[in-house]
Amino acid sequence: MYEKLFSPGAIGTLTIPNRIVMTAASASLSQPDGTMTEDMLAYYEARAKGGVGLIITEMVCVDEARGVLFPRELNAAREDKIPAFRALAERVHPYGTKIFAQLFHPGANADPKLNPHLPLVSASDGRGKKRGTAQAATREDIQEIVQKFGQAARRIKESGMDGVEVHAAHHYFLHSFLSPVTNHRTDEYGGSLENQTRILREVVEAIRAACGRDFPLMFRISLEEYIGREGYHADTGIQICQMLASWGVDAINVTASGTDSKLSQSVEPMYYPQGWRKHLPKAVKRTVPLPVVSVALIRDPAYGEKLLEEGVLDFVASARSHLADPDWGNKARQGREEEILPCISCMACFGKYEQAGHITCAVNPETGYEAQLPPLPRDGEGRLVVVLGGGPAGLEGAWVAARRGFRVILFEKAPQLGGQLLLAAGTPRKEKIQWLLDSLCFRCRQAGVELRTGCAPTLKELGRLSPYAILDATGGVPGIPAAIQGARESPLVCTPPAVITGALDIREESVVVVGSGMTGLETAELLSDRARNNAVLVLEAAPRLAPGVQGSNRNGVTAVLEVNNVVFLCNRTLTRVGEDRIWFVDSQTGEEYVYPCDRVVLALGTVPARPYGDRLGEVCSRVIPVGDAVKGGQIWDAVHAGYHGARRI
Repeated sequence: MYEKLFSPGAIGTLTIPNRIVMTAASASLSQPDGTMTEDMLAYYEARAKGGVGLIITEMVCVDEARGVLFPRELNAAREDKIPAFRALAERVHPYGTKIFAQLFHPGANADPKLNPHLPLVSASDGRGKKRGTAQAATREDIQEIVQKFGQAARRIKESGMDGVEVHAAHHYFLHSFLSPVTNHRTDEYGGSLENQTRILREVVEAIRAACGRDFPLMFRISLEEYIGREGYHADTGIQICQMLASWGVDAINVTASGTDSKLSQSVEPMYYPQGWRKHLPKAVKRTVPLPVVSVALIRDPAYGEKLLEEGVLDFVASARSHLADPDWGNKARQGREEEILPCISCMACFGKYEQAGHITCAVNPETGYEAQLPPLPRDGEGRLVVVLGGGPAGLEGAWVAARRGFRVILFEKAPQLGGQLLLAAGTPRKEKIQWLLDSLCFRCRQAGVELRTGCAPTLKELGRLSPYAILDATGGVPGIPAAIQGARESPLVCTPPAVITGALDIREESVVVVGSGMTGLETAELLSDRARNNAVLVLEAAPRLAPGVQGSNRNGVTAVLEVNNVVFLCNRTLTRVGEDRIWFVDSQTGEEYVYPCDRVVLALGTVPARPYGDRLGEVCSRVIPVGDAVKGGQIWDAVHAGYHGARRI
């Protein structure tokens, strides 16, 4: 099975045991000074143990003076960092996995707070995504940074790691020279493509001088910028790759997009299908005599095999698939594809940085905690655990409890399992939500969970079961704040479930959606579909649209809403609902407005449903509420709550 996926491949002089590559994803598990930690080592070891052929580390700093992007970033800028990379190599090599370090310089995108002593540099003057101001790099700056790439590569080689990838994409320092958006130079580093790529050639020469010709060297290149007429396109990207091949680079990692793209085509949100940009690596493979590594939103092994068979690429690359399931490779090799925890491209791995402080995953609560979480105990001894609710928190909790050896019965009052997942899967372009639901249901059945749908037991019935513990995953219901005068009485008011499920077929109406979280935005997308002919207004009380929503997800929806002529008003608080109009206040000016409309959709989150009130304690001393039964949240919150709730039993 998967003959090509599990065949060896070569990058330069190095043989990779299979065609599965985990690409770079910033884990932020190091010490503040870039020193390796046990958390970091365990995180990468889990992916090596799970069957990955090649790991490319997260971005590695080459310039401590003005090249730091994250507070906890791996660092190869000093000699004393060599032992840390040696420790990493020693953790992954026993599994046959090879490992490259991704060397990079953020340029204008460096964090000014982490680089306080020297001005930031880029190809030309400009501002970066951290709001820092960069000045055009002098020739001396360029040569200094070029040599730092070379010396960092030497340290990586001395550590015993297997190669390096140079990050020349996504509008970081090297890419800033390639893009006409950021390179306005008139010297030997600007103007012609030969001049724009000069710095790449010099980096290649510096690394070869420091490491020799036999040390594997790969470049990550944005083949297409996706920023309109201002940026370069695939024809230019291919020329850059051809130049790299002529200079002796060993492989190309094809990506896309710069950081200025309105939609993130480098780290795609849920709305993109598998393989949507496979034409990019295919174009490189057709025209450049080098192995091609590429992410193409590959989520299942069969699709990866298909791309290899079609000659689209040479190595199947993904970061997020291996965040979701570190055993992706082993499960594919063993024909256990149904057991793979699917990445649903929800972007929680990026969006939850601030909450967790490091990489996490919505579908796998163990990601980023490999060294901290003890092995799941097998201590259930057949004792009964009752799970109330078949949403993501309940399903995750049931599966984990069953793995611990408990006998688990899950009750779901609805005819179908899924809870809020069913609702989310009903919104546009959210098919991947169904992947997660199918996976959770499969895992529960595989673990022996007894699933009872269309069933809501009474307290008396629960008492007869005499459960050892109850996981209360009864979920939430849409919130209708009492502070909004008339909202609970007005015939205008409804909530997103009625729209998403089709219980209300709203057409040719003036509709106000209150709240611009993901549920509100996706409800607005449904309502603004041209076939419905609704006029849709979105009200948001916060100063900006979609507060708390990860940027790629926000942009993916708002781009569609703009095309559908949806109107957005921020800093607007709904105060009253009448029979044919609403009143809202501008929070900046205090001015009140009256707006006639036909329908008001309150997308203001959920509140705990609590169908049993406080009485579950009457039938069981161990009651653990999880997910929306505690507080409304997202998929990440529900799955993590279910997991940890089951661990606490």
